[in-house]
Amino acid sequence: MHLLDSYSQTFLSTNQERSDKQRENFKIATVALQGNKFNITVQNTGDIPINITRLWAQDKSVTDSFGTYTINTNVSPGGVATNIGQSIALNPVPTDSYSVKLVTSRGNSQQFSMNSVSTAPLYLQFIAIPSTVPSGVASELVLILTNNGSSTLVNVVPATPQPIAGSASYKPLGSSTPPSYATLPPGQTAIFTWNLVESGKDGDYRKFSASLQNGFPGNSASATVTVRDLTAASSNWSTTWGILSINYTTLQWSRDNGVTWNNAWSVPAQTSIVWRVNITNNDPVRSFILNGNTTLVAFGASPGNNAALPFYILKNNYPPATQYPTNGQTIPSNSTQRIVFGAFGAGSMPPVSFSNAQKGQYAISILIFGYWNSPSSGNFFGQNIPYEGIIVT
Repeated sequence: MHLLDSYSQTFLSTNQERSDKQRENFKIATVALQGNKFNITVQNTGDIPINITRLWAQDKSVTDSFGTYTINTNVSPGGVATNIGQSIALNPVPTDSYSVKLVTSRGNSQQFSMNSVSTAPLYLQFIAIPSTVPSGVASELVLILTNNGSSTLVNVVPATPQPIAGSASYKPLGSSTPPSYATLPPGQTAIFTWNLVESGKDGDYRKFSASLQNGFPGNSASATVTVRDLTAASSNWSTTWGILSINYTTLQWSRDNGVTWNNAWSVPAQTSIVWRVNITNNDPVRSFILNGNTTLVAFGASPGNNAALPFYILKNNYPPATQYPTNGQTIPSNSTQRIVFGAFGAGSMPPVSFSNAQKGQYAISILIFGYWNSPSSGNFFGQNIPYEGIIVT
């Protein structure tokens, strides 16, 4: 009888363990390198507690380089564990490739791979926005790269674009915005920007080459910015008609009524967004009065996304949000002022937001309407200033 009871208990215990193993579910939410250590976040997607007991790592850039490390981290159902890998004796080499596996006490596992940007060529795009500018007017160089591999990339840092052709003069480019990505998962895109001010005579240009620090040899892309004299009615635009320009690095958005302003190109959906940007009146003599039809428009750039979401001008005393009059804010000659956008119509108020169905890539364009010197002058002027890129998430 005792042996039968013992067998029954063992059978029930084994079945319970098998059932628990099948019910156990977890996923690796994020992976990063922090302080020369792995920083892994795990989410328990099952309905029973789990215990991450071990981390197994292989440096694929070194022959026979394997290691097993004790973790012993408990995660409750629906819970999240962070900083896994920060306290173990493993210091990944940023230029090496790794295969990493996390194992639970029940024997289940999840694994991921991490590669250096030097492992294989990436899909790079390098564009100038705009590609033709009047002498001394700012444009933006934009490097877009996509992780077209199956492994997470680490330590993604762009090299400063280098001139490879042309004679136009330009100011030093400085650091990119943002300066780096700690990690880039498969299929994800990273965007880096540089503010460029180029000068010269009509037709002068500079061609720039962009690549990644410690990147795959020969993996680069190029973009050209050309100086052009803009004309209207056979007159020089900047001296006769005036020209408005923006500093692309000053474009910011807020989701909390102006408490926090963000430069990031990733903009959240389903929340009211207000924008601000610095606009310069380069006319040497005349002031410019902004009309209430002035609008920041987000044009859908993802496949199948034809959305065009307008954010109309607000008074620049934001916060709080204040309706813009028919004609109001004045930008004096050779001056710069901050402009605020966030109304759903001319002379209206917030909110304006992206819906979940409108997630994806967008090109930001600013449509400016107004008058030179005075609305009563009848000297009406309109201009489109392209483009800033964002991704709605």
